[in-house]
Amino acid sequence: MIRTNGTPASDASGVPLPFPDKNNMATGWRRRWAVVLSGGSGRRMQPLITEWLGVDRPKQYCTFVGGRSMIQHTIDRACSVVSPKNVVTIIGQGHQKHLAAALRRRLPGRLIEQPRDAGTAAGVFLTATHVLLNDPEATLLLFPADHFVHPEKAFCQLAGRAADLADLHPDRIVLVGAVPDCPETDYGWIGPDTDGDPASPHAAMLGAVNVAAFTEKPGAVEAQMLWRDGYLWNTMVTAVRVKTLWELGHRHLPEMMASFDALLMVLRAIRQRLFDPKREADVLARLYEHLAPADFSKDILQPSAKRCLVLPMQGIDWSDWGRPERVEETLARVGRRPLFVRHSQAPGAGCLQPLAAR
Repeated sequence: MIRTNGTPASDASGVPLPFPDKNNMATGWRRRWAVVLSGGSGRRMQPLITEWLGVDRPKQYCTFVGGRSMIQHTIDRACSVVSPKNVVTIIGQGHQKHLAAALRRRLPGRLIEQPRDAGTAAGVFLTATHVLLNDPEATLLLFPADHFVHPEKAFCQLAGRAADLADLHPDRIVLVGAVPDCPETDYGWIGPDTDGDPASPHAAMLGAVNVAAFTEKPGAVEAQMLWRDGYLWNTMVTAVRVKTLWELGHRHLPEMMASFDALLMVLRAIRQRLFDPKREADVLARLYEHLAPADFSKDILQPSAKRCLVLPMQGIDWSDWGRPERVEETLARVGRRPLFVRHSQAPGAGCLQPLAAR
C-alpha cells in the first residue's frame, strides 16, 4: 500500500545546513529525501511491551517516554532535514493497525507497506525505487525508526551535514557513527581509517574520515578491542546519492536489483498512464514472493567500505532501543523516567504497568 500526503509531521521549519547548495538552496532542499525505516518487529522488546500494554506491538510504535512514539520522533526529525513531502516511510506487513495509536497527525510524504520482511536491504531499495522515480539526482537520508537521540536538534544538524558531504562526494556513502561508551556486542562497529588522507577539506573540517572496515555484532573480547581502537557504533543513519546506491545494489545484490529494476519500469508505466495503478500492488506482491532476504549493512555497506565516509556523532546521546535495560539506562542518563515499570531485571521479563496506572 502506498499513500501520498504533503502534510508536515510536527516541525517542518528546517535546520540550517552548513554547506548550502552552491547554485540554489531551494533546489538542494527539494532534492533531499528521507527514508524512515520502520519495518522491523523488535522481537527482544516484545515480552516487555506485551506485559506493559497487553498487546503485541513493534517497539517503534510505542511511546516509552514523553508524548511521541519512536516512529513519530523519527518522522519529525526527518521533516526537519528534508521537505515533508520528500519523506518516505516504509512499514512492515500488518503495521498499519499500529499507526493510529502511534501518530496523532497524518504521515507526511509517502507510506509504503512491505508484503513481507525480506531484510533491511529490500526495505532500503524499495523506498529508493520511488525516490529514483521522482528524482534521479536525489540525495537520500536513511533514518531507522527505533533510535533514541538527544538532543534532537544537534542530531538533525549532523544529519544535514552528512547530506552535504554526500552532495560533495557523489560517489561515496556517508555514515553517522556514534561514539561508544562501552564495548557493546549488540551493535555493528565502524573502523575509521585515521591513517589515510581525508576525502576533502570539507570532510576534514567536519571530522569525517574514510572507513577502513565494518564489524557486525562482535563477541565480548573483540568488542573490547574495537572500543580500545577507536571504532564507532554503526547507527545505520546514512546519506547517499540515490544513483550511487542503485549502482552499489547492482554490484553486490544483482538478483535483487533485477526485481527492483522491473518495479521501476512498472512505476514509470503507471505514471505515463500505460498501466492501471492497481497493477503496482500485484507486481510488488509477486516481487516479494521470490525475493531472497538481504541485510543492508552486511551485503551493501561491508563490501563497499572503501567508498564510505563516517561522521562521528559528537555531543549526542544515541541508542538503539533493542533491549529494556537499554531504554532504562538511556533515560536515566538524561534524567527522564520511562512510562513503564519493570520489576524484574531479567531482559524482557517482570510485571509491567503504565506509570499512569500506579
